[in-house]
Amino acid sequence: MLERPSHRPLDNHRLFASHDVDDARMRVASIYCDHRLTPCERGGRVDAWQNAIKLKRMTLGAMSYGADVNVEPGRLENFYLMMLPYSGQAAIETEAGRVDANDRVGTMLNPTEHVSMRWSADCAKLMVRIERDAIERHMSAMLGRPLRQPLNFRPAISRNGHGDSWWQFVQLLIAHIENQSRLGNHSATLDHLETALISSLLEGQSHNYSEALHGRHCNVAPQHVRLVENYIEDHAAEPIGMEDLVQISGVSGRALYDGFRRFRDTSPMAHLRTVRLRRVRDDLLEAPDGATVSEIASRWGFFEFGRFAGHYRQMFGETPSQTMRRR
Repeated sequence: MLERPSHRPLDNHRLFASHDVDDARMRVASIYCDHRLTPCERGGRVDAWQNAIKLKRMTLGAMSYGADVNVEPGRLENFYLMMLPYSGQAAIETEAGRVDANDRVGTMLNPTEHVSMRWSADCAKLMVRIERDAIERHMSAMLGRPLRQPLNFRPAISRNGHGDSWWQFVQLLIAHIENQSRLGNHSATLDHLETALISSLLEGQSHNYSEALHGRHCNVAPQHVRLVENYIEDHAAEPIGMEDLVQISGVSGRALYDGFRRFRDTSPMAHLRTVRLRRVRDDLLEAPDGATVSEIASRWGFFEFGRFAGHYRQMFGETPSQTMRRR
């Protein structure tokens, strides 16, 4: 059982307290995303409060609505959200199924899945918003290759095993912030704690890359695979064919293909496409006014727009134009 705090967590980082439903919805949306907030009692009010602090790759928070409410955010799009009630209950409906959350069971919400929730009046939660780009890049680094599809976690976080250690870690991180109120958000200590929490989450909570992560061959990829990876990183915007990669590798096409399959679970050209898709995404998020998706895609070697858009959506869970609108 999660130890119930003797005070509201992060109370020295108070964002708001309100009895007005619309005001509470707008304040919560400023930290997470737009959503519907509906008291279960017709014409009902809330007794809502929220505390939060933004770090480099995540936002730590605690909150309660103080009333039985339905919350419908839809898809989170650009962040993951860990939630654990330390009092009360919440019913969480996701595309992967329902989770009845309480002080023994938390939830992990994925950006690409539709979600709706019902919080009890006495429900108060610790909340950890983790930026999607940050956790997916971390996952990619742990695998040693780019992700080919969105990272999706199992929604229920059990208080047994790893789950309990994560939430003790979150409480430790919150206590550190509360005790060091003058410490800068991007201090070396906080950076280290953020990284440790993300690593622990990826290693312990089940997700669609768990098998690949834990089943990775212990040997380092051979030199010809690493040569090609480095070449692709440095020349991704240039015209590159399989024959070019074979020449760079110094081995036969079959040996190069087998090396990528064995050590990276992909093919050389699929790896090139994945690197290019990530470069497109980076450029879309930084695109100046007047830039177009097709212009940016062609810069990275994508000239068949329909096929490009399909690969992009499969990898990132959204269309290129949706990414561009989030600049």
